[in-house]
Amino acid sequence: MSIDPLTLALRMSEAMLLETEKSSRTPETLRSIAETVRTMLSATGKDVSAERVARELEARFDVWVPPAVYIEDPYDHRPWLAERQEKIEWAYWERYRTWLTHRSGWKPPTVEALSDSTNTVLSLLEDPERQGEWSVKGLTYGQVQSGKTANYTGLICKAVDAGYQVVIVLTGAHESLRHQTQARLDLEFLGFNSRFTRQQTNDSTYIGVGNLSMKSPPLCLSVTTRDKDFSASVFESTPVDPRRVRLLAVVKKNARILENLRDWLGNFTATQDDGRRLIRDLPLLLIDDEADYASVDTRKPRRGKSASDSEHDPSRINQCIRDLLNLFEKRAYVGYTATPFANIFIDDQTEHPDYGDDLFPRNFMVTLRPPTNYCGPEVVFGLDDVSADTVREPLPVIRAVADEALWMPDNHGKEHQPHRLLPDSLRKALDSFVLATAVRKARTEYLGSRPGHNTMLVHVTRFKAVQFAVARQLADHFTGMENLWGDRGTAGSALRLRLRELWESDIIPTYMELAERSDLPGLVGEAVTWEQAESMIAEVLSECAAGVKTINGDASDVLEYEASTPATVVAIGGDKLSRGLTLEGLTVSYYLRASKTYDTLMQMGRWFGYRPGYLDVTRLYTTKELINAYVHVTRANRELMDLVSYLAETGRTPKDVGLRVHDGYEHLQVTAAAKMRNSTSVSLCSSGQRPETLYMRTNEQSVRENFARLERLVAAVDGCDEVPQPLRHGAQGFFRQGVPASAVLRFLDGFAASPRTLQANPQSLVDYISQQNTRGELIRWTVAVTTGSAPRTFTLDGRELRMVKRKLVGLQEAIPEGTDYQVGVLVSPVHEAIGLPAEVSRQQQGGRASSDGTAGRTSSRASGHAIRRQRDPSEGLLLVYPVDPGDQVDGGRRPEGLPLIGYALSLPVSTTARPKRYRVNDIYLRELQRMLSGAGEDPEEGEE
Repeated sequence: MSIDPLTLALRMSEAMLLETEKSSRTPETLRSIAETVRTMLSATGKDVSAERVARELEARFDVWVPPAVYIEDPYDHRPWLAERQEKIEWAYWERYRTWLTHRSGWKPPTVEALSDSTNTVLSLLEDPERQGEWSVKGLTYGQVQSGKTANYTGLICKAVDAGYQVVIVLTGAHESLRHQTQARLDLEFLGFNSRFTRQQTNDSTYIGVGNLSMKSPPLCLSVTTRDKDFSASVFESTPVDPRRVRLLAVVKKNARILENLRDWLGNFTATQDDGRRLIRDLPLLLIDDEADYASVDTRKPRRGKSASDSEHDPSRINQCIRDLLNLFEKRAYVGYTATPFANIFIDDQTEHPDYGDDLFPRNFMVTLRPPTNYCGPEVVFGLDDVSADTVREPLPVIRAVADEALWMPDNHGKEHQPHRLLPDSLRKALDSFVLATAVRKARTEYLGSRPGHNTMLVHVTRFKAVQFAVARQLADHFTGMENLWGDRGTAGSALRLRLRELWESDIIPTYMELAERSDLPGLVGEAVTWEQAESMIAEVLSECAAGVKTINGDASDVLEYEASTPATVVAIGGDKLSRGLTLEGLTVSYYLRASKTYDTLMQMGRWFGYRPGYLDVTRLYTTKELINAYVHVTRANRELMDLVSYLAETGRTPKDVGLRVHDGYEHLQVTAAAKMRNSTSVSLCSSGQRPETLYMRTNEQSVRENFARLERLVAAVDGCDEVPQPLRHGAQGFFRQGVPASAVLRFLDGFAASPRTLQANPQSLVDYISQQNTRGELIRWTVAVTTGSAPRTFTLDGRELRMVKRKLVGLQEAIPEGTDYQVGVLVSPVHEAIGLPAEVSRQQQGGRASSDGTAGRTSSRASGHAIRRQRDPSEGLLLVYPVDPGDQVDGGRRPEGLPLIGYALSLPVSTTARPKRYRVNDIYLRELQRMLSGAGEDPEEGEE
């Protein structure tokens, strides 16, 4: 089939542009490439407009995708992908990549980013050709509806190309999600309908990637189909030998089904020298979609036992997953989820004699950051955080619901009958869906945009009988609207007037506001006139009346988006719609159902995702309480993703870095109680505290960056109005009062701190100081750079100063560069009084006036807490300690003889500070306990 000149020019231009550095993809570069391609095609007799090509390129490359962020444990991992990459024939991947680029309309930067992120995950797995037994457990997570299925589809393609023989995909507990996942993999991985084997296929059964004119990849068969999970009957009639073909199984998280699959695969095991039965030399990739759902061990340990005890038997599905993994000599487990809260609370020390270790992602965690055209929680609800670099305003698409109580009260039961009158908010939501669908159809008809599916979500109850009742009401409502639209009398005119008023009061103003925003590339469609939209309404009403579907376990309705004709669907449901299931072309959501947990609440947000060319007609109708809850969960999720990014920058691993989730918003909890039994709720507040860096980074880059940060701080301090004063009590450092908070924030923001630094985490301190600044506190600072009696010196601000000596925790004789330098305590107690009146300073030294007026000595001195209570809430103290690492770090060889920079903050007691409650995993808690056990110690004599 011949390609028209413009399409050919675009493909050539895109290929050339993808070869350039991302930073070089400027409008000038685009125009230059377009002109080059025009000249090349002109020589072959094909005429294209360079201006048109450049314009199309700008539209195709207007998206930016941040790279994936990951933390890993390199222990026993052998890097392999870089060496083998050029030798692998990427047949499945190239087919999938071509499909996304030319058939699914993905923009080149998003396909490029998908390739990069799947390479990242693949590289963290083991080489399938690696000999001997190995096991990998990892977690990949991104935001709701942001493209996780595309990511693991790409990973499957690349893994099979690289040599993984068996792929098992675990979906949720509902058949609808398993069916949707199987259909997606049929289309984008297998290339044929899984109802048929490859030998049975003909031209009509090849679908999706199978229709591309490319080299056929190695044979892969599916032992499940769109219609059939791995049931007992499939088990008995599956003669496939996984040693001869690659194998795919897409199965629900159902214990009986997982046991069937385990028993069938058990036929291919062989007895090992140690008595175990293993499948040898058939590498397994197990993808656990929605890994926080059903997979996590929720069985309560026996009395007096813990979940990590060898006698604790896990819950059945968790046990089945571990059984499947333990069948294979070579096995890789990768969990995928948008809500990883439960996964980070899995016990990292479990080791069962029969089931092995649990599913904690001990080898890696990968964070997939969404592209700029993704409409996620932060975009929809905005970032409500004073410490954020940028504060987004919420999208003007949220409509508060306050009239639902009569129709659907919060405490209704399964016998509830919805009031016959729909609430006005629901009627407006239905009208909005009619207009949204009409606008999208008009854009296709009159403006040449691509046609697409149109869906409305109605999620108001978990009870199936009530869902059926709501579906009947809505079907009757749309039928009534359809009949009235054809009525040219008074009633029909009233309906037209009602829709026209909503058009003018809502559709047009929202479009105008969003069209003016520059941060929504390609998301707002072309303007549509009322007359163009009105001409589509009769067709829309007819489709709505026929398109009301109830999606639950008792309903026969299925969400089918596979037909070439765009579907118009009004989906009413509960649990089935709340996790994993994709609602294509979702525009309007009417959502009332509250949840008790972060993960369930976020998973119910089906309205997040990609809305190319129709964001302006999306609407979310929900209650103010739910809006506030989503804002809180959005901030907690952002904080967790930022924490992982921070840990990645400092080179930490999942097992030795504790993770935490911001807890505590009204009735909400992070996840189900059974999934949090290996976690603890702690309240952290910096008011009246002395956070200090008991761990210091020793790698060359961190040492250099932190010292440069100290130099900039001193330069900022020198610019203050007050005259420098020598440090009291005979030390040779210096300090300055009246330093603005901005200088302290610049010093802390981005400081290369150890991730094991908990209360003194620089980002947490920046958040706290920024928050208190808005309340008139911590606006002035005393900044002190201390020195000590170490033999080594360093130069700062033109002066030669001695470093501070601090005892290293432990008995190590040498610490490799990059390892944290851990001290028992950093702060000399006398330093906490710097900047306070002289009598407070004497009290801190342990001095007191005797009866004759001479200075006496006492065995006790004022505690740090007492000193901090005397500080004015408007002023804080920053202490900087240039620590001599001695000869224990890399033989004493430091970059240019620089010290390790530690810091401590002496923070006054505040009556306005609000504590933050966190749900923390056991790793975090162990680190916190270690830190607190060393608090209050004094440096050894001579270490001040």
